[in-house]
Amino acid sequence: MKTTLMSMSLLGFMLIMLCSKCEKAAMDYSYEINLISNAEHSIGYYFAVGGKYGTFYPDSLPESNEYIIYDIGKVLRPGFESHLKWEDFFKELPNDTLSVFIFHTDTLNKYPWEKIRDHYMILERYDLSLVDLKQSDFTLTYP
Repeated sequence: MKTTLMSMSLLGFMLIMLCSKCEKAAMDYSYEINLISNAEHSIGYYFAVGGKYGTFYPDSLPESNEYIIYDIGKVLRPGFESHLKWEDFFKELPNDTLSVFIFHTDTLNKYPWEKIRDHYMILERYDLSLVDLKQSDFTLTYP
C-alpha cells in the first residue's frame, strides 16, 4: 500500500513537471507593437499587413478604410497584435517590411477615404524591419 502511494505520488509529480514544460499553443501568446502619440491631436493609424486587411509594403494605402483605426489618444497598447512570433510574422510579409501609416483624426473625419488615399493625406509613414522593431523595443512613437 505504501509503495503504491509512493508510486502514485511520484507519477503525479512527474506528470505535473512534464506538463509545466509543455510549450503553450501559439494562440496563447500575444506579440505586440505599442503605439505612442506625442501629438497635440488625436491620430488614426493603419498597419499594412496585407491579406484581408489591405496592402503590403511597398504598396500604399488600401482601397477601403475598413481597417483604419480612428481617434486614438496618447498611448495604444497594443497598437498591433500578432499570435505569430515576430520572426515568423516577418517571413510572411513579401518584402519583410511592415508599413505603418499615421493620420490626423480630423482628416479621417473630414474627407472621404478616396480623397485621403488618392492625395496621400498622411502625417507619417514608417517602413519597419524586424531589426527596427527590436531596436525600438516594439514601440512606435509618433512623431
